Amino acid sequence: MTATQNLENIKAVKLPDAEFHAAMQKYATAPLVAMMKYPEPYDDVNPSFKVIIKPLGDLKGKSPEELISLSIPQFQRMFKDFVLVQAPTEGAVSGMKSAYARINYTMEIPDGRTFPTTSEIWIVPRGDYFFLIGAGTRQDEKAGTREEIRAILETVKIEQEVALSEP
Repeated sequence: MTATQNLENIKAVKLPDAEFHAAMQKYATAPLVAMMKYPEPYDDVNPSFKVIIKPLGDLKGKSPEELISLSIPQFQRMFKDFVLVQAPTEGAVSGMKSAYARINYTMEIPDGRTFPTTSEIWIVPRGDYFFLIGAGTRQDEKAGTREEIRAILETVKIEQEVALSEP
């Protein structure tokens, strides 16, 4: 998916908090990687996988679980029928310490249709930044499975920081 398609998808979701939705669109950053299972337009929840990098700033030193816990209230405010299915838990992505959480909610689009959606989130701190990895599927997995998402996640390679030595 292109950066433009990513932004269009963000715009296409109907959120109960219009002010928050406007801020989300304004400050959305282009993902490093974004992919969808089916070509757009797709008339259902198109299974997706994105990787975004963000600076840690004042959050440097917090555990991955703490970092992911900070995002949960935002999701709760954004989405109808929010349910925290998997509370933040420790894990590993590409051999690096990470945290994982899974949420269910109802995604509503401007034409009024709703879709039961699952989002999975991984946070992987690295140096002064963190990787935010997000994936979305239908709750019933009819269009794509979370197992397919896990298979993609297993291919993610994040290089460990390398100390440069003087020549």
